[in-house]
Amino acid sequence: MRDFYRLSPDEQRRRSLKSLFKYIREYIFPYHPFLRKRYLELGLKPGDIRGYDDFLKLPVVTKADYRPDPRAFILQPKFPGREDKIPYDTERIHVKHLLRYIYQALFNKPKDYAHLFRKMPFFQGKVGRRAAWEWMPIHFHASAGTTGDPTPATYTYHDFLYVLPELASSIFTEPDNPDPNRPRVEWDSKNFNVFPGTPHLAFFQAVISKFLTGMASFDSCGGKVIPTEEQIRIFSQQEFDSISAVPSYMTYWLRTAVEMLKRGEIKPLHHLKGVFMGGEPVSPTLKQYFKDRGRELGVHPGFRVIGSFGMTEVKWAFMECEEDSGIHLNPKFYFWELLDPETRMPVGEGKPGVLVFSHIGWRGTVFIRYWTGDLVRGGIRWEKCRFCDRTAPLLFGSICRAVKDFTKIKGTRVNLLDLISAVRDTEGVSSFRIILDKEVPGDEFSRDVILVRVVLRQGETREVVEKRIKDHVKAVTEVTPDKVVFEVDEKALEGELFQKTGIKAEYLVDKRPTHI
Repeated sequence: MRDFYRLSPDEQRRRSLKSLFKYIREYIFPYHPFLRKRYLELGLKPGDIRGYDDFLKLPVVTKADYRPDPRAFILQPKFPGREDKIPYDTERIHVKHLLRYIYQALFNKPKDYAHLFRKMPFFQGKVGRRAAWEWMPIHFHASAGTTGDPTPATYTYHDFLYVLPELASSIFTEPDNPDPNRPRVEWDSKNFNVFPGTPHLAFFQAVISKFLTGMASFDSCGGKVIPTEEQIRIFSQQEFDSISAVPSYMTYWLRTAVEMLKRGEIKPLHHLKGVFMGGEPVSPTLKQYFKDRGRELGVHPGFRVIGSFGMTEVKWAFMECEEDSGIHLNPKFYFWELLDPETRMPVGEGKPGVLVFSHIGWRGTVFIRYWTGDLVRGGIRWEKCRFCDRTAPLLFGSICRAVKDFTKIKGTRVNLLDLISAVRDTEGVSSFRIILDKEVPGDEFSRDVILVRVVLRQGETREVVEKRIKDHVKAVTEVTPDKVVFEVDEKALEGELFQKTGIKAEYLVDKRPTHI
């Protein structure tokens, strides 16, 4: 069989849909509590999903559906004699699965060692263990909770055996004829993971990946466990190749490293070949900021800033294979759609739309047509990548929340990510925080006020930087900050940024009592 990732875009999409339809028939309809109930209420039957037009009849699922009862989104067949363990109207496990478990138990495939340490009756022990491997959740993590509603996603041992190893191995992606001057992830590469050690996808993906692929990685668990300056000393001494981090923390990390280099506390980081960003979008100007700091640190000449996309519900994150290659979404274990935010119908290739995904082949928490709420400005193009020669749905352009990342300020609809970027990109700004409030605090009918708190870069003057901020924000968003306040304690301001979640910096705080 041909390599799935080298198929033509049309053939790959056809096979992806074929696998999805089979998955819906054999796993979603019988064993998914929420979707089974929803589909039956709509009069849908397993055999109704024969083509893409039929698939579009399935309802889009949102976080509002998921949040009240996350357990109802875990695949849960009923087993003979244990029906009372499942509090939902799902079907009995199909006999073909039971026969598979018997075969696996007879030949000990996949290899299991529990029988060496306890007496295991054949059916209740060895066969039952295979069933538990497939269906029992063994791990979960939750969203960072920046919306105030952290929600969990569960994994079973099946996912760790049959899905995650292939997804994790994509870190080694390279073209058929790689440029010897461009850095790649090699078998002996060493990554430095500075994501905070919390039950969050970004941290656990880095941890899981090294155990599934054999790639070396050190998990610092973030600045609250190992202070940033100590992380940088370890990184310098052990000569790691790459860093995986939240962009907002990477800004602070690199800036601190530059200061330490100037003080003679570390050597130049010639061995640093790239940074893998996750948890937040990376604008072109922020990417350039990382490269500028990299040059000050003496990094590898091919230093790369690699962007990614992931979220708790997806259960994995996907990266660019090269700078500006487009984020490579996986087409084997997912089906991807971009829908119009108003009509919720598919948009054309390369057109902006809200990202919607469906799982294929997973166990544990599963979604079909899940509305991520993420607006992809550059669209998706299902094509062969010009960098790595693999075929995939490639995600381009910036990503923002279709609703949450927009608000009205002084009567003008403003993209909050643009507002944040406008301040960050202003020359002379080292650290910052934006406060949206009312002229009379607590009075929803008084005038909107924009306050920008700023720490200056060394050598800059307040009057010049204040004018730059106001002019730049006005040019980008059509609104002007009312006041710029200059701070002197940068560490204190950085601490405030990460105080809420410990993972992502909260660059903007909206204190208004009501806003649109």
